Amino acid sequence: MHQPVRAELHLSPRRLPLSFDWEDWFQLCCPPYDRPEALDRFECRLPRATELSLALCADLGATATWFCLGDQARRHPALLREIAARGHAIGLHGLTHRRAFEMDRAAWRISMRDGKALLEDLAGVPVTGYRAPEWSLRGAASEWCDDLPELGFSYDSSRAPLPVIGDPAWPRRPHRLPNGLWELPPPVLSLGPWRVPMWGWGLRALPTGLLRRRLTALAAEDAGTPVVIHPWELDADQPALPGASLGHRFAHSAGLKGYGARLRKLLSGIRLVPLDAWVEAR
Repeated sequence: MHQPVRAELHLSPRRLPLSFDWEDWFQLCCPPYDRPEALDRFECRLPRATELSLALCADLGATATWFCLGDQARRHPALLREIAARGHAIGLHGLTHRRAFEMDRAAWRISMRDGKALLEDLAGVPVTGYRAPEWSLRGAASEWCDDLPELGFSYDSSRAPLPVIGDPAWPRRPHRLPNGLWELPPPVLSLGPWRVPMWGWGLRALPTGLLRRRLTALAAEDAGTPVVIHPWELDADQPALPGASLGHRFAHSAGLKGYGARLRKLLSGIRLVPLDAWVEAR
């Protein structure tokens, strides 16, 4: 594993929450990638991607919340413990990468209970945050965040204020729900009549200057909208997704080459903290 950088880093008081969705390169929310057998069918590259992500955090002097999958934690318990040992917070991304609204509410609650317990047992740290795969607390699952405090969670980051994967009418800034749960939506960018994600392909492909100005402004405001990174995005040598649609191929591969250097430029000098730390300071 990459060791933390020892050089002194000069970070400004402005800060942004930082998060990683800890999943492997092939774990899309569509067949055949979301099937349990996919874990054995496709090449495992998560250890390498995790190493690259931990190196990024060390270089930036950053700590983050890692939203982890239970199925990957079972396969890589030492890797999960290494993440926690570096001072990062652990959140739940799901027992598997199945979207929440594809389950009934009772089954989802069981998966949440079991996933939280699994991560806490393996990592030895509390798990108080949740991010649903593909922002899937929407549609039939849009009210299920009401259950999260009862299940032991203090915040959620599953609601994208965008069409298709969320709702453009949802708030774009962190807010507290009537049940006491904090909701931390990911950042979006308005470009004329369009609203685009500031994560995934958006963070990889939109003009660096534009993104840097927006990220710096959000940090200066202590806005609390979390930066979202997938470890596989730092692994530019990953295979092409076999049989994926054009849309999935674009969203998955646009701007992968050189993304690590791009992130170091975009995020340098910004204090990057776990979502848990931002919530606890409220």
